[in-house]
Amino acid sequence: MTKKISCLLALLCVGMMAFATDWNAIEWLGDGAGGGAYANKYKVEAAFGQTVVNIQRPAFAQEDGIYTNFPAGVESCTLPEGKYVIEGAGMVLYLSAFTQKETAVTVVAGSVNYDFKVYYADGEGEVGGEEEQGQGGEQPGGDLTPATYYGVASVEVSGAPCVFNWHITRNADATLTFDITWEADITGAVPQICLEGTFINMPAQEKHAVYTGTQTYTDGATLANTFFYIAYSGGVARVDITGYTVGASNEQPGTPGEEQGFVQPSGSAKAHKIIENGQVYIFRNGERFNVLGTAIK
Repeated sequence: MTKKISCLLALLCVGMMAFATDWNAIEWLGDGAGGGAYANKYKVEAAFGQTVVNIQRPAFAQEDGIYTNFPAGVESCTLPEGKYVIEGAGMVLYLSAFTQKETAVTVVAGSVNYDFKVYYADGEGEVGGEEEQGQGGEQPGGDLTPATYYGVASVEVSGAPCVFNWHITRNADATLTFDITWEADITGAVPQICLEGTFINMPAQEKHAVYTGTQTYTDGATLANTFFYIAYSGGVARVDITGYTVGASNEQPGTPGEEQGFVQPSGSAKAHKIIENGQVYIFRNGERFNVLGTAIK
């Protein structure tokens, strides 16, 4: 039974691994400037909250480029100077900036980082190069086994307590997946994660948000200045996960009925993960909760 449960947990974690962008699922940008010369040439995998319009040259631009906008004023861009132009919450990314098949771009707007990628059909190199590396070589941190770190906390939202549950999954490629759910209805929730000081929007569903990063971590690396940050109508809720250590014993799958080790940030109620008859529970202050935060009576 123990072996079956461990295998099941490993399979669930592997299912959350990050994969290369499926560019076939993303549409070509419309050519509003090149008279057809740019048709079927460029695609953008947009960040959550980002809007991509088409290829154009508005009056404030010096070259043809990809017009995109964000929820707040643009502050900076990682493209080289002179390869983009900013106009309030909008900007044009000049086509001359894209010489590779796939280019990663980060734009800071309203103090939030927006990470996205641009595909150029005639560019140099191959797509998904990072994911294809490592064949025959050692992955960062050694032979990593997918495993999950569980946490729970009660945070005040709109004057009432709300239970948040989160998972940090260490993937087999040494990246991390952050997953958070919340119990109460939060009007206008915009979930983000502050990952070591950088704010990143998390694609959200109903009471649920997930983000998988591209950075890899070696065993023993500890996250500093890291927390979930859920903005909502009238305020924000912060759930601190500073102190998570990659490869710590709390990540390892357990056996039925065994209380798992859990490194709980200070200021939060002490919590542990329990596995009973193949079911995962959170044990906190003498009570059991399921992974969605509902108390088990």
